[in-house]
This record gives sequence, C-alpha cells and structure tokens, in this order.
Amino acid sequence: MEERPKRKQLENAVRHQNRLKLHSETQIENARSNPAFDELFAWIKSYLTDDKYQRFIQLLRFPVVSLEITQDIFTEYQRVFDGQNPFFNYEFSNPDLSQEFVDYLRNELNDKHFFKTIGFEQLKYSINSVLVVDIPTEQTGSTPNPYYYFVDVSNIIDIHSDKNGTVHHIIFTINKDTIAVYDDESYKIYKTEGNQIVGDAVVDQVHGLGYCPASYFWDKNLNASNTIEKKSPLTDVLSTLDRYLAFDTFKEYADLYGTFPIISAYEELCNFEGCQDGYIKNDYTVWENGIEVIKTSQVKCQACENRVEMGPGTFYEVPAPQSSEDPNLSDPVKITTPDTKSLEYVKNKINEYADKVRSVTIGTSASVLDNQSVNEKQVFGSFESRRNVLLIIASSLESINKFANDTVARLKYGDQFLSSVVFYGDEFFLKSVNDLMEEYKNAKLNGEPDEEVDQIYRQILETKYKGNDDRIKRAWTLYNLNPEPHKTVNESKQLLTDGAMTSDEFVIKARFSNYIARFERENTNIIDFGRDLDFDKKIDNITEILKSYIIKTETNEA
Repeated sequence: MEERPKRKQLENAVRHQNRLKLHSETQIENARSNPAFDELFAWIKSYLTDDKYQRFIQLLRFPVVSLEITQDIFTEYQRVFDGQNPFFNYEFSNPDLSQEFVDYLRNELNDKHFFKTIGFEQLKYSINSVLVVDIPTEQTGSTPNPYYYFVDVSNIIDIHSDKNGTVHHIIFTINKDTIAVYDDESYKIYKTEGNQIVGDAVVDQVHGLGYCPASYFWDKNLNASNTIEKKSPLTDVLSTLDRYLAFDTFKEYADLYGTFPIISAYEELCNFEGCQDGYIKNDYTVWENGIEVIKTSQVKCQACENRVEMGPGTFYEVPAPQSSEDPNLSDPVKITTPDTKSLEYVKNKINEYADKVRSVTIGTSASVLDNQSVNEKQVFGSFESRRNVLLIIASSLESINKFANDTVARLKYGDQFLSSVVFYGDEFFLKSVNDLMEEYKNAKLNGEPDEEVDQIYRQILETKYKGNDDRIKRAWTLYNLNPEPHKTVNESKQLLTDGAMTSDEFVIKARFSNYIARFERENTNIIDFGRDLDFDKKIDNITEILKSYIIKTETNEA
C-alpha cells in the first residue's frame, strides 16, 4: 500500500478520465472542481492576454457547450443495446439450470438494465474502471448469490494484469478504513489505519474460480505497454473538443460586439472638478530640512478612467480636430461594426471541429447526413461507417457483459456451467422513420418485390416502436392479417376486378378495422390469442374467424 508500484499509471488513468468527464459529464454546480478545468484554463491563458483571458472565464458557462456534441455521440452508441438480432444463450450440464440462471440475471441482477445504464456510464466517463464480481459473506440459499459492480480507477490502490489485460489481482478501497484484496484464489478484506493494514483479514473466502473475479471494463488499451489506461472512443478527439469549447466561447465574445457595436465620437471636455487631461492635481506642503516645500501629486480622474476600457457597447471618445489641418469634421460619430469575415471564420472553425469529432467517433459528420446533395453511394458509405463503429462498441460491451455473466454462473453453479453466448446483434437502427417511410414509398412506386417491401415495413415498425416489443408484435400481426397490406382499398378493387384477389379477401380488406375490433371484443387481443401457436398457424386461425364474420354478415343481410 505504501509503495504502490502502479501509482503513476493509475494517476494518469484518473487524469485521463477527468478530461473525458469535462466534455461528457453534465455538471452545473462545482464543475470546476474537476482538475481537468485547471489544465484547460492554463492552456487558454498561455496564449491570451490577461484581459481577454478574464473575459473568457466570464463567458464560459456550465454545462459546457461541448456536451452538445458528446451527448449526440453517446446517443448514437446507445443503439448497440437495441440491435435487431441479439442472441443470449447459457449452457449447463443440467438443462434446467439454463432458465433458472436467466431468471436470476433478469430478476435479481437486472443484468440488461445494469449494462445499459451503469455500464454505459463507464463508457462515457469512467473508461478505466474495473468490474468486480463479488459474493455475499453469508450464503442464504442452496447456492451463492453473486453480484457485480464497477470500481472506479480512483479507488484502486494496486492492480496487476498480464499483457493480454487479464487481471491477476486487484487492491481497492471500500471505504476510508477498509480495503479489498481479490486475486485468483480468494476474496480478502482488511481494516486499515492510514497506509497500514491492521490485523488479519476480516474476510478470507476462497472462490474456487481459478482466476481473479475482476476485469477491466474496456478492452482497448491506450498503448500496448499499458493495460491500466484505456482508449475511450473520445480519447483521440479530446484536444479537438478543447478547441471546440474554446472557439465557441470566443464566438460568444465576438457576438457581443456584433450585438453591441462600439460607438465613437469626438471627446468632450471633462467637467469633473480639477480634471486636466484625465488627471487631477493636488498641491500639498512638506518640510524638508526645516524648509516648507510645496509639492504636487496627481491621480487619475475617475470620470475619465471609467470611459477608457473598450468592449461591447462601449461609447469611446477620440480627440477632436483642433485645426484645419486635422482630419475632416464631417463625420463626428462613428459606429465600429464587427469584422464579418472574422465572425464567419470563427463560426466555420467551430463547425469544422464538430464535424471532425463526429467523423472520428461515429463514422460520419452531421453535414453528410443533413446534406441533401450527397449521392446514394455517400449515404450508404456513411451508414456502413456508423455500423462499423457500433460493432466495435458492441464487441467491447459484449466482452465485459460475458465476463460478468460467466463469472456469476461459475460462482453460483460451479462446473455445471459450460459456456455462454452474449451477442448484442450486428444490425442496428440507423435510419429514421421518415427515411424508411420514403424508402417504403419509393419501393412501392418502383414495383419492388413484396419481400423487399415487407422488409422495409418491418424496419419501420421496429424503429418506430423500438423498445416496445408488444407494440411491434401487434403491428406485425395486423400486417400479416391484412390482405394486400401494401395496397389501399381502392387499389385492391382493381385486383378484385383482375381476379388477383378473392371477394372474401377484399371484404376483410375493406372492413379490416371493424373486424379486428370485433375479434378482440369477442375473444382477446390479437397478441394473446394463440400465443403458444406457431405464428403462421395463429394467422390462419384468426383469418378463418374474420372470414366467418363475412358469412354472418351476408346471412344477416339476406
């Protein structure tokens, strides 16, 4: 504890995280308690004059403006949790344990929510944290109830890992007088006083895993020789984010001059008593060697001094011409407007920095997606770039999620646990509903095969109702029950005339909403109906009931 051989690397990891937090953690109060602000301010001060630096500090507001970019980036990254084709599987020698374990992850650990929230927070601003899988000191059931949590790098006293990043031991602070020492054999907890361990371990529990129940959250090292400090998706653009924040603050300064221009006029004589050329003279008497001597002191005139500083909205006086040889008197009042080229330069520089950050971190700049003039190949390339970035993010999150699940399973079931698959998916919702609706419309107009149109419509449903599985199931069931779902009723009339649609199908099409409402009144909602049936069989059964409404209607009309 005194030597701390990894002290320097751990301190650098903390400093790295502080820089990430500066641009990614929303703070309003005590924001400047983050040491990264001291580094930022020192950098700004190194190339500004004192007065301009003070104005920069005055105009910098919290939360910092760079959050607007990083929040967009993290919103993009959150798509990995909504993959269209995720797959999770846990294999045990006793098949009955598989569902029991899934229930434990869902009900006791809230596994998916944990990694979507707390896990994602590590990605944002605690990239160097370590996940620890722990067990209660007292077992209450037939098997242990393991759980996991993240240890921030600032609380790590020492950690040892091999070149592959596999942790062999970790020592971390639990509270001010308690530390944990976890390795590939046991969990140990000690009481401390200062930097000294007091007595024997208060907890000494063998876990039997054969490896340390701890893993780095992120699996991308900053460099090959340092497994403690990780490379965040934002690491490469931290300096650009600093510049973006600085230039945006400079723009606020420039905007003040645009809103409140400097007005200059010929000076008037100061009417402050005793003022001469901006100074007030005072005579006073002193005795020197027995002789009375009159001396004069002068101080700045307060009235004149208050008019010296130039800034937004300043009224500035210039010396008036005194003779015919001086400049023309025809323009006694002037308004000094800002240099529009300078303002445009600052604005373009801000956009340049923002585009660079987005391009590096999400695979495309906002200008590519917003620009209507880009061609289809460019748009496709931007979607592929975004997908590739998400695959990298998903891969790292899958890795730590799998480590947590596997370790929990081994601690709980021992050798009965065999293997697992944790796959977030490789197809993500990258297009908006409006974009997909436009694709759907064009696909129908171009006469694309129904299979292609169906696929686009399915994407519309999954994007529109993302996260609401029941709403997606209902919409997809209705879609499959609707005869010719891509056609309107009027379009379907032509199909009926051409013999491409039966009369029963047309009646269901024309009265679809009424029939579905009646079905659900008399039976149950279409999601619950036939829940245990194969989907095709379920659709066939509901369709037959809908057809029975046609027969009854025709009988009643007769």
